[in-house]
Amino acid sequence: MRFGVFKELSPGETRVALVPDAVKLLLKKKHAVSVESGAGLAASIPDAEFVAAGAQVVPDAAQLAASADCLLKVHAVSKEEAGAMPEGKSLIGFLAPLRNPELVEILARRRITSFSLDAIPRISRAQSMDTLSSMATIAGYKAVLLAANHLPKFFPMLTTAAGTIRPSQCLILGAGVAGLQAIATARRLGAVVEAFDVRPAVKEQVKSLGAAFI
Repeated sequence: MRFGVFKELSPGETRVALVPDAVKLLLKKKHAVSVESGAGLAASIPDAEFVAAGAQVVPDAAQLAASADCLLKVHAVSKEEAGAMPEGKSLIGFLAPLRNPELVEILARRRITSFSLDAIPRISRAQSMDTLSSMATIAGYKAVLLAANHLPKFFPMLTTAAGTIRPSQCLILGAGVAGLQAIATARRLGAVVEAFDVRPAVKEQVKSLGAAFI
């Protein structure tokens, strides 16, 4: 099977659906990979790295869609993109089918077999495909970095010749995947952290990361 990786067109999107290490894994399983030229540039992955991993770089999306059996994309394809896809292909990505019923209808009408990564059950057997958790981990980490950047003081306690600066206090609302990563990141930056969640069961997880549960 030949997998095809589209270049992301959504404003601000820096992700790519496949990285060179994943390309190598697919090649080991006797598959082939095509990548649209420039697909990885926003993720700091030039075409040369995909070529070195064994992928073929194609110049445009139309050629990619025509040559690949299974198409990979992070964001949901637009209705126009779906309408232009050759019939009988497979598509993997974040499709948000409940929010995009018209897109689902177009894909079904064109006999495109679609797998929506945001609809994969979040169970133990599917952990390696749990893209929502991996994105939530990044979101929790990044949220604290943004907060530290905007806060007009240090996060950690600092003792200097001019005196002692008290550590910042952080309140994390929600202790799911993103919240737990936010707690861990804030603690590593030296803040005093408290966390709230409506689920009492997460209390032990919060405390294990060094935060107070409220």
